[in-house]
Amino acid sequence: MNKTWLRFALVALALLLPRISGAGCKSDCLDEYQSAREECVLLYSEPDDADDLQMCVEDAKSTYDDCIDECES
Repeated sequence: MNKTWLRFALVALALLLPRISGAGCKSDCLDEYQSAREECVLLYSEPDDADDLQMCVEDAKSTYDDCIDECES
């Protein structure tokens, strides 16, 4: 009985571990994205910097998307 339970626990852990690590990875991606956006706003706070701000935010979003893709692969 104990061996059966141990096997079940190991299989369950093996199935859950990738999901848990993937969720942590996505959370890290989101944290980095939010930080990058905040940095963009600090760097380009003047009205004349609107184009640079937009490019900075788009770069941060692209980096975020790449990070999420890496988490899912």
